[in-house]
Amino acid sequence: MTVRLPSVLEEGLERLRGGDLPQFGLLVLALLVATVVVTWPARPGLPNESWYTVSQTRSVLVALLALGYGMGLPLVSPRRAAGTALAVVLLAITTVPLEWVAHAGSAPATPAWWPWLVTPIATAGHLAVGGLLGIVVRRLRLTVLAPLLAPALLVGAVAIDVRLGVTLFNPLTAALQVAPGHLVFHAATAVLGAAVLAWAARRGGDDA
Repeated sequence: MTVRLPSVLEEGLERLRGGDLPQFGLLVLALLVATVVVTWPARPGLPNESWYTVSQTRSVLVALLALGYGMGLPLVSPRRAAGTALAVVLLAITTVPLEWVAHAGSAPATPAWWPWLVTPIATAGHLAVGGLLGIVVRRLRLTVLAPLLAPALLVGAVAIDVRLGVTLFNPLTAALQVAPGHLVFHAATAVLGAAVLAWAARRGGDDA
């Protein structure tokens, strides 16, 4: 008897096996490896502060990856969108061990379990924000600007967080400390974004 995986899981694994997502994932991993190598102390006895750079670099790269792929979710079928979102979350989780290497060397006060908890939730939130942005871009016919909007949105959101003195959207601050507000914000955004994307997909099917 053949055991079939749930369709969304199958779609997610398929996205990880081929196409552009694995290539971007390898690029992110390569950049993180380079960051670890560059920031690691050249000689024993020197203070190791590599984790601070590696953690923030990883958080920003994963956020940009999720925002970028999130913008494409409204353009595909619900099954494809769910599979892509799952694949991006799984890919984001695979980057955590590299941060753990730097964490072990730097021994910061931030607990080692934090990136494992925050990564899937924040990635889901960024995917949802990207999906909502994708709907707006599609409605306004601004798809030509899509490659610039994801990083611009991230920079703007970080600036708002800094101005307000909070850690909601900002991946730079959330990477360095346990931030419950960051988790709650992204969890709520993920749920809301999924609901809006499902509604938009249903409406698009009805209009067709």
